[in-house]
Amino acid sequence: MERRLVLTTGLATFGLAAIGGTPLLAQTEAAMDEAKLPALLGGNFALMTSQLAQERGTNESVRIFAGLEIAEQQAVAMAFGVEPGTGGLREDHASMMQQLEAVQGQEFDTLYIDTQITGHEELLTIHRAYAANGQDPMARGASMVGVPSIETHLAMLRGIRQSLG
Repeated sequence: MERRLVLTTGLATFGLAAIGGTPLLAQTEAAMDEAKLPALLGGNFALMTSQLAQERGTNESVRIFAGLEIAEQQAVAMAFGVEPGTGGLREDHASMMQQLEAVQGQEFDTLYIDTQITGHEELLTIHRAYAANGQDPMARGASMVGVPSIETHLAMLRGIRQSLG
C-alpha cells in the first residue's frame, strides 16, 4: 500500500516533503485512504487546471468559473483532511495539464472547459460513491453536498462550452 501510494501520488520524486512539520507521506496516508484517493486526485486536477485558467483564460466566464472551482476544491480537500493540492496528479491528468499549458487564447478556453466537463463527470461518479459508502463522516458529508454542486457545475460548463462555439 505505502509503495503504491507513493508512486500514485508522485511523491517518489520529491521524497518526504513536509507540510506544517508533518511528513507529507504520513499526512497523506492518514487522510487519504484508498476510497478518498480518487476524489482527491480528481480534485487536484480541477484545482490545478483552474489555477492555470485564472492566469490564461481569455473568456470572462472561464475565469469566473475557474475562481469558483479553486475555492470549491480547496474546501473539499480540507473536508477530506488534506491540504489542497496534496498528492499531485494522475498520469493522464498530468498529460492533459501539459496540453493546456501548450495552448493559448480561445483554444485554451475551449480545452479548459472540455477538460473540466470530463473531469466533473468523473468526479460526479466518484463523489456519489463516496457519499453512499465513505467511512470518514466529514469527507462523506462533503461528497453529499458535492454531488448537487458538481451537477450544477456541469450545467454551467456546458453552457460556457456552447457559448465558446
